[in-house]
Amino acid sequence: TRRPKSATGNDGHLITGSVSLAKLNQLPTASFNATNGCYRTENQRYAHISCSGSTSVTNLYAYNYAMGFWHEIVTGSSNSSVVVGNNQHQIVDINGADWVAITSGSGVQVVTLAFSTF
Repeated sequence: TRRPKSATGNDGHLITGSVSLAKLNQLPTASFNATNGCYRTENQRYAHISCSGSTSVTNLYAYNYAMGFWHEIVTGSSNSSVVVGNNQHQIVDINGADWVAITSGSGVQVVTLAFSTF
């Protein structure tokens, strides 16, 4: 892609977060959809996550068919959770993930998600 592509197919669309890693792992693959907070990556390399207002992202999860389970994506040598703070944008390497999901530390979700190959 020449620019990040929205996870929902519509620019500026807000996404729904997932409840928890445990709940994600209880979903059958047929239930992976935006309603359940699951977004298909279409084999893109990077996730672009943006939070507006007082919203923050507290975790990023990945699913790939070869593994068969959801796992948390961590960053750095300390294996820290992916955290995107209020009014921040972060680009995360999701190479190999077929699906991603986030959890948010806010009751009101104002998170946008896009994918790119660069």
